[in-house]
Amino acid sequence: MKLELRNDIFFAEVERMISEGQSVTIPVKGLSMRPMMRSEKDKVILTAHSDNDIKQRAVMLFRHNGHHIMHRIVKIEGQNITFAGDGNYRKTEQATKDDIVAQVTAIIRPSGRTISLDSRRWKIYSTLWLALPKIVRRFILGLTNKLRLWI
Repeated sequence: MKLELRNDIFFAEVERMISEGQSVTIPVKGLSMRPMMRSEKDKVILTAHSDNDIKQRAVMLFRHNGHHIMHRIVKIEGQNITFAGDGNYRKTEQATKDDIVAQVTAIIRPSGRTISLDSRRWKIYSTLWLALPKIVRRFILGLTNKLRLWI
């Protein structure tokens, strides 16, 4: 059985559960974290965070302009944080530390395999992807998007 909720209701419950110290598993929606996370295929595990978890390359769920977004931290300047999706080569979002709701600690693939974001493998793949020039990432994302439409 599939239950659909409005995002404001859904994320209010996610925030409540996180604030009570629970971990929450939610589906990935949207293409902005491709290729590391796949929309409507992968799920992520969210947990509470501390100030020590707020560091470059960490993936966080945060509030931005009335929405909840899950992106990677690309820059920290005091209380101000700049986020970007792995699949976004132009757009960034600005938020504060207070806007961060949770950290992403793992991805669950459709096979059931769980990948910790602390794992060596995840860190290597993330580093390699982010090290590619933006024009190369744009080309790869465009190509994979076209292949996805053909399949």
